[in-house]
Amino acid sequence: MDPITASLELVGDPSDAIYARLFERFPETKERFDRDVSGSIRAEMLTMVFDCLMNPAGPYQTGLVRTERVNHDGFGTPAKVFDSLFWIVRDVCRERAGAAWTPETEAAWTSQIERLLAASK
Repeated sequence: MDPITASLELVGDPSDAIYARLFERFPETKERFDRDVSGSIRAEMLTMVFDCLMNPAGPYQTGLVRTERVNHDGFGTPAKVFDSLFWIVRDVCRERAGAAWTPETEAAWTSQIERLLAASK
């Protein structure tokens, strides 16, 4: 099993912690989720993030990230903030995994995110 998949099995559902961190770092993003009363938009976004991390150089994934970066820019979310979500996901998963997060896990996450973001620009 690859290190990213293995680490995700350790962290449970990190959704609330991920969005809390996003809103803490970028408070202006919180109001964009006001209409997401059921949490379905947040869940769909994280599903896409995790799918993209599983295959960061796949044509669907890179196209999706490229398109969503443009879409989010139209909502007033700069590319820097959009890209930050991937790093926030990694950081929250690292914290939740605790001592089980190895240097190999860190390297795998960092490499996948860098590859995905570079390929989607």
